[in-house]
Parts: sequence; C-alpha cells; structure tokens
Amino acid sequence: MAESRRFNTGFLKVSTEQAALFLSVTPGFEHGPGIQRDGITAPRMRDPHSVAYVCDSRSVARAKPSATTDPYIQRAGTWTLYHHAKHFVESRGEDWQIIGIQSCGDLTMNPWHVAYLGESHLPNQQGILCGLLTDQDPQEPIGSRVYRCFVKWKPSIRPRPPSAYEWLDLAFHRIPNGYAAHITDHSTLERLEEWLASQSQYNQITKNISPLIEFALSGKPIVERGSELSLSNAIDRFQDIRHVFNLPTVKARGSFESEPVDYINFGEYQLFKHLNERRAALSSAVIVDLRIENHVSVDWDDLRNTLRHRHFKEVADSPSQRGFFRKYVDDVSNDKVEIFFPHNVYPFGVFGSHEDSIVCLASGGLSGRVGNTLEGITRIMFDFFGCYDAMVLDEGFDTFQVVNHNADGSAVHSNLTLLRKLLNFTCNLMTREHADSQSFANTYSFGKGLKTWPLNTPLAQELDGDATRLGTEDESDVMAVAPHRSQMRSVLIVATPSKSSLFSEPGHGEPPRI
Repeated sequence: MAESRRFNTGFLKVSTEQAALFLSVTPGFEHGPGIQRDGITAPRMRDPHSVAYVCDSRSVARAKPSATTDPYIQRAGTWTLYHHAKHFVESRGEDWQIIGIQSCGDLTMNPWHVAYLGESHLPNQQGILCGLLTDQDPQEPIGSRVYRCFVKWKPSIRPRPPSAYEWLDLAFHRIPNGYAAHITDHSTLERLEEWLASQSQYNQITKNISPLIEFALSGKPIVERGSELSLSNAIDRFQDIRHVFNLPTVKARGSFESEPVDYINFGEYQLFKHLNERRAALSSAVIVDLRIENHVSVDWDDLRNTLRHRHFKEVADSPSQRGFFRKYVDDVSNDKVEIFFPHNVYPFGVFGSHEDSIVCLASGGLSGRVGNTLEGITRIMFDFFGCYDAMVLDEGFDTFQVVNHNADGSAVHSNLTLLRKLLNFTCNLMTREHADSQSFANTYSFGKGLKTWPLNTPLAQELDGDATRLGTEDESDVMAVAPHRSQMRSVLIVATPSKSSLFSEPGHGEPPRI
C-alpha cells in the first residue's frame, strides 16, 4: 500500500521601491485572547464569546467565561483569509493591487508577538498596540521587554525617512490616549536623530516615535543585525516546545489542576518550565522525570514502546546522538529517562528583509512529521536570502502564502479575480471545518458546527452572499502554500501601486461593504 502527500514551500521576494507591506488584524481581536500553556494539558484559550470587547463590537450575548481546547472554538469570530483580502481591497483597492499575502498567525495569540498600529487601513485601529492584553488573561509584559520590530514609516511623512522600512529595537509604554514607542539602541537613535528632529510630530524631549509609524511588527527573531542567531539565543521565544523538539506523545495517568490527563508530550513540561534545560536539550541528552510533580505519571514500558515506534533507539550508555534514550537510575529514584531529543519538523511562516527587499517564506508540512526545522528555516533566510533581519511569524496549520505576481512583479490577476479565488478556497475549507467541528468532543452551548456560533454566523453569511454576488474561481494557481485553517487573526498583505479602479471589470458591481 502506497501513501503520498504533497507539501509546498513558497517564497515571495519584492523590492520595497516597487511594493508596499500592510498589516491586517481582525477587529475586536487586537488584544487576544491568546493561547495558554502549562506543558501538561492541551493548549487552551478563553472562549472568544466570553471576551467583552470582542463580543461588544459584534453585539453578541456573552457566554460565561470558560477555557476551551477546541481549535475551532478558539478561532471563533476571527476573519478568514478572504475577509482580510476583501477589507483591504475595499479600503485601498483603487490605489493598490495585491500581489501576495503572508501568514502572521501568532500575533495576538502568543507571547513576544506584538504590533503597533499607528495608521491602519481598517477603521478604529489607530494608535493601538496588539498583543496578549486581554483582561483577566496572562499579560504580555510590555513595560519590561524590548522588541526587535520591523517598522513601516508613514508614507505621508515629509521629509521622507532614509528608508521606507527599518528594523528597530523598540520599547512600548502606555501614555494618555495610546502608546509611546522609543528606540532603545543608542547608535540607531544617533543615526536617525537628524531626520527625526526634522519631523514636527517628533518630540526631542520624550523621543516618542509612535506618531511617525504606520505599523511596527515583532515576532520570534532568528536573524538579527546581519547575524544568524544560534538556537540557544532564539529558543526562549518559542513557548510551544514542539516547534523545536520532537516530543513523543505518550499515555499518562493522573490529573493536573483538576483536569484528567490521558496523554502528554513527553518532556514538554520540564523544557517548558526551565529555559536552561531547553537550551541544554539543543546539544545534549537531558534527564526527564516519569512523574510530573506527583500529579501525572508515565509508565516506563509505555514510553519505551512509544519511543521505539517513533524510531528512537534505546542504548546502554548516556545517549550521545539525537534519538537515543535509556532508563536513568540514580541514588534518589529510578523514575527517570535520559533522552536526546531530535529537532522537530514543522510548518513555519517567516518574514525578513535584505537591503531594499522584503522576503516572505512559507514552509509547509504536517506538524511533527513533514516540514522544516527551526534551524533549517534560519539557514534559508540567512544563507540563501541573505536577510539582515528575519523573524518567525507563525507555525503549524496557520502557515500559508498567496502569490499573485509575474516575474516582473506585475499582478497575474486583478484584485477582483483574486478575491473570487480566495472566496472559493475559503468557502470550501470552512464547509469542511463546519462538518469536522460537529464531531469534536466539546459540545458547544450555542449549537454544533462552527458556522452556527454567534461570532461566526455573520462571517459565514457574508461568504455565502459574496459567493452568489461575485462568483468563485479555482485558486490553485495563487495558493503557493495553502492554510489548513480557514480563520486567521492577522495577515501581511504585499501590494503594488495601481491607478485602475478596483471593480472595473464589466458585469460585476462592488461587493457588499461592511
């Protein structure tokens, strides 16, 4: 019996003189809610239906606060790829032609991912800081962190900046009516000081540059200031340890915080809790307890059988190669395993820049089975593209890339045709997800099937209405790397200037405006 599947890798490299970058964030989700992890139980999130600012913006009756591990419920209310493209086209389509769309799924979902929106193409998103800032949720410690950000200056600034885009180390602080952004690297500040001083919106005393920023985006750095970061220097930003290490899923017994635990990713808890052990595991074997704080335990025979099935090799001496393991016995306990974890393969979405070009990379795959390693994508961005800075924007099922340009940088399809293609893809994928979501163990109080949930109902109705009004087209020629989820919090849109009217094609009116 034969089995095969195809997973694509796509990249988009464009000159910043010919194209511009735009950040699209789902309204109402600028502050989360985000994924919460403990290294033992399944990743969970506040049900978006119970978050005040999300629901109030949609006039939805709020559910009681609850946490959910259902990946479909976690995305309730989030825009689809089509919605991100449609709203950009409605706002900027007369002036800009979309030539690419890149995934940016970790923003407002994971730590270290923040964005400042100074001047968005979407209404009511001026002067907003996006990140894990949902009330009564774990908070992003904005005040104590410095973020390596890709900054797009406002195009309206005169005199123009030395470059339309800049990588800056920024600290964000809350001020009345918004946020201040400060450059923390003194050498960079000195280099830009003369230009900054020429801007009427720049205060030379406070040195707040936020009035000059269209957007600033931060992720997980892998290349910084022209140097490839070692994994030990990058790994502290990766809260989901599975994106770095191949952690076998094994049967477990016990409970954690009153929740029964049937399976765990072996080693995740220790590596999640202890950064030094995480760093050590990059280059050597580590010792992992079979019992987790007397709450959850793993049977040695179950673990041994699982590891052998996953092609790990049992050895007698201390493991010296990735994939080797042994039972570890000391004077205190024999409930330990010494194991050298292999690096894991995962889909990754990456963004970087080189001189006057920006680079978008989407490496597809199947989480934990087929894909690229963190080290591998770093090498691609540094060695092949020569990026001066690069960062990971998302991993897993959210990773995707849309490419709509010819070799000379011109668009293959008009905005309207591209929308029809994305609409076709989104309708088909959401229909499949609707069926899949009905079979999940979590029975949702609003009804079965993601299309019936209050935050999703307007989105599903809009898709059906637009499919009738606009029609749909096959999307296979623009989907370089297809997403495995229809809904995504944020995306990056790459566009080139266009003087033609968006909806100039005969026989088609303007799609319904929101």
